[in-house]
Amino acid sequence: MTELLLEEIPGETDSEREARLATEVVLDQTSQRFVDQLIDKLLVICNELSGHELRPYQVPLSRRIFESVIIGDGDTITALMARQVGKTETIANTVATCMVMLPRLAKIYPDLLGKFAEGVMVGAFAPVEEQADTLFSRIVACLTSDNATAMLSDPEIDDRVTGRGKQVSLRRCKSLVRRTTCHPRAAIEGRTYHIILVDECQFADDRAINKSVAPMGAANRATMVFTGTPTVHKNVFYESIQKNKRKEANRGRRCHFQVDWKEAGKYNENYRKFVQSEMLRLGEDSNEFKLSYRCMWLLDQGMFTSSDKLDALGDTSMQSLVHAWNQTPVVAGIDCGRKQDRTIVTVVYVDWDNPDPFGLYHHRILSWLDLENVDWEEQYFRIREFLSNYNVWKIAIDSGGLGDVVADRLSRLMPYSEIVNIMSAPSEQSRRWKHLMQLIERQQIAWPAGAKVRKLKVYRRFRQEMEDLELSYKGPNMLAAAPKAVNAHDDYPDSLALACCLTQDEAMSGTVEVYGNFFYR
Repeated sequence: MTELLLEEIPGETDSEREARLATEVVLDQTSQRFVDQLIDKLLVICNELSGHELRPYQVPLSRRIFESVIIGDGDTITALMARQVGKTETIANTVATCMVMLPRLAKIYPDLLGKFAEGVMVGAFAPVEEQADTLFSRIVACLTSDNATAMLSDPEIDDRVTGRGKQVSLRRCKSLVRRTTCHPRAAIEGRTYHIILVDECQFADDRAINKSVAPMGAANRATMVFTGTPTVHKNVFYESIQKNKRKEANRGRRCHFQVDWKEAGKYNENYRKFVQSEMLRLGEDSNEFKLSYRCMWLLDQGMFTSSDKLDALGDTSMQSLVHAWNQTPVVAGIDCGRKQDRTIVTVVYVDWDNPDPFGLYHHRILSWLDLENVDWEEQYFRIREFLSNYNVWKIAIDSGGLGDVVADRLSRLMPYSEIVNIMSAPSEQSRRWKHLMQLIERQQIAWPAGAKVRKLKVYRRFRQEMEDLELSYKGPNMLAAAPKAVNAHDDYPDSLALACCLTQDEAMSGTVEVYGNFFYR
């Protein structure tokens, strides 16, 4: 295991590798065997406490939660499961077992479980109060069931459940579970937990989870468990799943668990037949069925593009940005920064001589200029200096407000280039976003993506903003914008869309020619 940790992970920075090595929990074979045996016994108690055995597809998730809490690895465990397969029940029974047993085992194994000597603190979160109550009530139901009451009344345990409302605790061992919403407007800071649960995580607000909820586990290096089903937008749940998949691919501990309706249907005939009826009613390929039962993220429905498409369009042979190009005219787009945003200039090469049969030219990003925290009086001259290295045909600027001022000033500083004011009406925005999407879908756009380029801040920002870009519709108009989350921007995509829209009305007939990467011959 130690040798595996020392291996480099592609794309990992030196700081990230250092953090990984410092935080990964590595057990020797003897210790791992002991932990596994302890988990086996806890699973028996879990089944006894709830009154029924976990199904085979539920056991791996339960085991991993036990393991993470016991060894204190502070992992975020994700469970993407179809509707009504018992994910909430699995979490509730596992957590209830931890609350009852770990404080008592802490007296026997103080080195391993000493931090639970005064109880296991559990936070049950969800985007809205009613959803949080579902998870919370399941935990309480498990703790107050006939089987649990009989177990707690045993002389060796001698405990009982107290409290009501938003908090329930065990009187003697002092374990507690608290129900809390993680709505972005809720003031929820201040608690400390050993286990943090977020149910229906696909609807959770990224900022609320990362800023308010996660820090509640800092003092105890808490285990976080995110559960939910897919949706059409990327969010903290989706990103956590992707990180866990990458971690497992690099031979780390398994932290993601996924169960679709077919797997659950093997162990519940009524469930299988009901879902099959829903398949006939909704259609197997309907969005509703894919989201609820097939565990499929429909990012194409809510996102402007996908990471796979962006990967395919990146030119890995280009090991640097193109800092000067005068052989043919290029176009540029300027997204003017307002308040917290940056001013971004994107320079795009266009293969004017070879439109495809639909009149689309091949576009290729040459470079970006990122002006962050730069006074506008200085930005004008920085933009002129940057663009002077290229044979610029036209420059597109979003008109209205600040854009008009920038266009007027640059037209005086750069009289040799045509400044085009692009209207900001929804219909005009829709037109340029549809054009950019068409270029992506037909693979008529590319950008530098060599190993050296991928380390640049401008590339990382461009890539992140393109991945985060969300779609919305206002009547017939298709719009794209950054998600409403902290540190989310759409400056790079906006700048690119502005540059590319300059070629929409310049279609010429011609034949397609096969060409290589002529920037690096």
